[in-house]
Amino acid sequence: MEGKEKSGDYERVCALEEVPEHMPLRVKYGGRGVLICRDGEEIFAVDEICPHENQSMKRGVVFNGEIICPHHQYRFQLDSGRCNRRCAPVQIYQVKIEDGEVWVSV
Repeated sequence: MEGKEKSGDYERVCALEEVPEHMPLRVKYGGRGVLICRDGEEIFAVDEICPHENQSMKRGVVFNGEIICPHHQYRFQLDSGRCNRRCAPVQIYQVKIEDGEVWVSV
């Protein structure tokens, strides 16, 4: 995408149709990697880096309201960022969908 579009406190990151089912879509947002995740009809945005060992979750699996880190299978809730183990939560971002576009809160 050439140049970022902004609307109020949100920035366009991708088209809704680009977000696959069960796999995150990596986008650049605020100078860092963010994963856009589709869980059924809902769309979520989480930081790309797993706080467990600072590794990318871009090859993770999205299932049942969670993203599963591909390195050690830690599970993070997409709506809160909480982990199923003793680990810091992953950063989450507010998302809105408008006219088939995914926007993330700045």
